[in-house]
Parts: sequence; C-alpha cells; structure tokens
Amino acid sequence: MYDIFDMQAGDYRGVVDTTGFDAGRLERERADEHYAVMDANDRVLARCSIWWRDAPVVGQGTAGAIGHYAALDAEAAGLLLDFACRQLKQRRCSLALGPLDGSTWRRYRFVTERGHAKPFFMEPDNPDEWPAHFAGAGFGSYARYVSELNDNFPIRQPEIGDLPQRFARAGVTIEQLDLSGPATDLSDIHAVACAAFTGSPLFTPIDFDEFAAIYAPLLTSVDPRLMLIARHEGRIVGFVFAPPDYLQSLDPAAIDTIVIKTVAVLPDACYRGLGRMLIVDMLRNAESMGYRQAISALMYCENRSQQISRDCARPMREYRLFARELAA
Repeated sequence: MYDIFDMQAGDYRGVVDTTGFDAGRLERERADEHYAVMDANDRVLARCSIWWRDAPVVGQGTAGAIGHYAALDAEAAGLLLDFACRQLKQRRCSLALGPLDGSTWRRYRFVTERGHAKPFFMEPDNPDEWPAHFAGAGFGSYARYVSELNDNFPIRQPEIGDLPQRFARAGVTIEQLDLSGPATDLSDIHAVACAAFTGSPLFTPIDFDEFAAIYAPLLTSVDPRLMLIARHEGRIVGFVFAPPDYLQSLDPAAIDTIVIKTVAVLPDACYRGLGRMLIVDMLRNAESMGYRQAISALMYCENRSQQISRDCARPMREYRLFARELAA
C-alpha cells in the first residue's frame, strides 16, 4: 500500500529518500506544491513538484509543470503522475508538461535516445525508464531536442560569407567578456537572453537575481576566450558561452571538447547572422587553445541554432519534453 503526501522542505527530515533530492530546491525554484509517494516504512518511492502560478500560456489555455521528478518503480510513478495531473487540473491548467522544473531556465527534458556518447558537462541525465513512466501515465511527446557533435571543428565550421565586413561597417565588435568590466555587462547579457528566447516554446521571464545565480558561477570558471560578446553602440547585443567539457577528463590538458551551451542575439533584423559570427570567432579561439571537438548542446529542433549546427555536426543525443492534456 502506497500513500501520497503533500511535502514541504522540512518534511524530508526523518524519511528515507534514496532519490537524492535536495529539498532546498523547493524554495529556491519556487515550487507551488511537492508530493511524495511513500511506503509503510516512510521510504520515498516517487516524488515530484508542480508549478501553476507562473506557468506559460499554451494555445488557448495554461500549462502546468511537473518537475523535480524521480521514481523507483513504475507503479509508484503512475500513482504520482496521475495525482499531479489531477492537482493541476483543479488549478485550471489545460495541459501538464514534464519533466519541467517550473521554467525552461532550469532543468527540463528527458534523454530519450542515448546513443553511445558519454554524458557531457551541464547535460541533464535520467534513468532510461523514466520516459516510459510518463508515457504509461498518458503523456505524449511535446517537443524534441538534440545535441550534435562536430568532431573536427577546425575543418568544419559554419559559413559566414561577408558577415565580418557587414558587421564591421555597422560598428558591431566582438570581444571577450571581461568579468572585471562594467557591472552593467551581466545585466545586458540577461536582457539579451530574455529578448532572444522570448519566442521559444514555453518561454517565461527570469528575474536578474535568478539569472545571475545560474550564470555568474559558470562565467568565473571558464576562460574568457570561450565567452564572447558582441557590442554595438556601447551595449551588448549578443553573446556565446562555450565551456570545456569538464566531464571528458579529470586532466584539463586531456580535454579536447567544448560545449556550446548558449548563443543569444537580440532579435532585431540588423543582427541577423551575428550568432554565426560569434560561434566562428569563438571556435577560432578554441582551436588556438587546443580544442578540436564541439558539442552543440540541447537545441530545440525547430530552432535556428540547430539549423546552423547540422551543417557541420552529427546528432549524438535526443531529448523529449512530454505533455498530457487535462480534459475539461
């Protein structure tokens, strides 16, 4: 016999949780509610959080999110996901999306086609059975994402044609991010990211403090030659962030792969092509540093970045976000 409990962060004291959950995330990531399926011995068999207050609008309705997900067996998973969907329906959500930790700025998606490549730095991972838990609870595929590997980027790079001359004439410059520079730079990067991704599926705004908490620690640990910004008339209008694949080796000298994590450019027509320029300039820096492979990470399959990548890279992993309609 299993029971479902409405949990708070403090409730994890005294229970046997083998899922490795950091209960502090409930407050940091502003989960609206959190549930756990437990057996008679107070052992957590499955858990998830739901969000509906700041959920994205989808079509004519509102989507609720199911995240912070883990399950040790399919029976507990089915119980939990059905319960979470009923709760979201009561909050007038027309669609349940998962796994999605409340926002696409946080952890979301499942690995659904693993391939043979090893996990890379900042890549989400999950047990192979978890997508089947969602499918068994009536969820279908909502969005598809891929990561692609360019295993010899000094030879294969995006074409840029006359873009350098065009942007030079317009006064756009590309430079390394100087973390000791103006305090407004991180604020500008936040503004560029929000503007660039506004049209992305399930976009919700992120405040500066949360954005800085995610990115600032990463920026201070990566060589600035792999973090380039485009500046126009004194303000940042685009950036690329490509850390080394720190999971490739414990020896930094043995790492020959970078992970192109984020490319963002203001959506103004005058900056069309600037993303390609940022990538190519960054790849030149990476080549001079001894890197030879580049992973284009976690791209939405309908996104322009995936169109740029597929010209010179091959698929290495696939991910899915799932959805279940909540009948009226």
